[in-house]
Amino acid sequence: MKKAKSKKIITAISLQGGGALGAYEYGAIKALYASRGKSFFPRVVTGVSIGAINAALLVGAKGDPMEALDRLWRERLCVDWPAFSWFSPFGETLCDPFHMLTTLSEQSLSLFGNPGMYQLSREFMTTPVYAPMMTSSIYDTSLLKETLAEFVDPKKLNHPEKTRLIVTAVNVGNGQYARFDNAQMMLTLDHIIASGSFPVTFPMTPIAGDFYWDGGIFLNLPVGVAVNALEQIEPDNPDIEREIIMVSLHRMKGELPKTIQESCERFYNLLFSGKFALDKKLHRKYSAFVDAMQEIDKILPANSPIRKHEGYKDLVRHRKIDRTVVIGEEGTGAIGSSSDFSRRTLTGRIDAGFNDAMVVFNCSSK
Repeated sequence: MKKAKSKKIITAISLQGGGALGAYEYGAIKALYASRGKSFFPRVVTGVSIGAINAALLVGAKGDPMEALDRLWRERLCVDWPAFSWFSPFGETLCDPFHMLTTLSEQSLSLFGNPGMYQLSREFMTTPVYAPMMTSSIYDTSLLKETLAEFVDPKKLNHPEKTRLIVTAVNVGNGQYARFDNAQMMLTLDHIIASGSFPVTFPMTPIAGDFYWDGGIFLNLPVGVAVNALEQIEPDNPDIEREIIMVSLHRMKGELPKTIQESCERFYNLLFSGKFALDKKLHRKYSAFVDAMQEIDKILPANSPIRKHEGYKDLVRHRKIDRTVVIGEEGTGAIGSSSDFSRRTLTGRIDAGFNDAMVVFNCSSK
């Protein structure tokens, strides 16, 4: 009996926005590469906001992508009080009041800036009372550009024949959803920064005469662009399986908030996870629709006039996504504040993302 030929799997990774929750995303990516082996690489990567930053390092890192992402999250983007680790007279115990106070203060440190990403706008430092009338953002992101320049080789971002990279933003002037796609343009560090320019926190990013805000305003998990890019790869090859791996940083279900901070966190979770839930429903309908069109195409007579219809031609070009993997909906998840860049929190999120993803990948491989 002839053994069935195994199909080649091509993978798209879609990365959500969520500020400091992006550490969880890195942990999930690390698990993906650990489970697939050294020869693995994604054919498509899409990202928005912090997901775009993770995507830029994954595709365009000057050295090893995993090493670059590890350094980014464990060194460049974390904030802490280094002196407090040896000053506490009690040591780091759960009942140590000094340690508890230090932890709470570290979790709020990023309000004053992040050495690898942003600092207070000049107006808020010089004339804080009048600053809201003098500037359109609280922080400036020049530090983020320095960080990206340290870690990312712009030339490596622009090899769509190996990995197609797409990050999204919103044109502030005309309100249009923008897709920055290395198959259609030369991506720069400004395109990555534009995708993460969340208003009013961060400033608009100017590119070629237009100004952009964070793409998460419209869609915080760019699944649609990942599907479109993935189905364009070898569309007539029947020996291909297409899969999309998504990292979800915001859950639909959660505890009832008891504080203002928890209410804010729950609000953002619902705002962004709600869009993701709608996107998942659309994806399921899309998959069923593609299956139906492929069956219709098999039985439709070759001389049927409908085959000449432009709409029909467009419909049959679509290809099925064979497998969809979502990380973050089960397990620990990316919990906590998206503005908490403290070292302890980021380390915990990296571990949680790695462990949650390894459970998913071990189950899917059985």
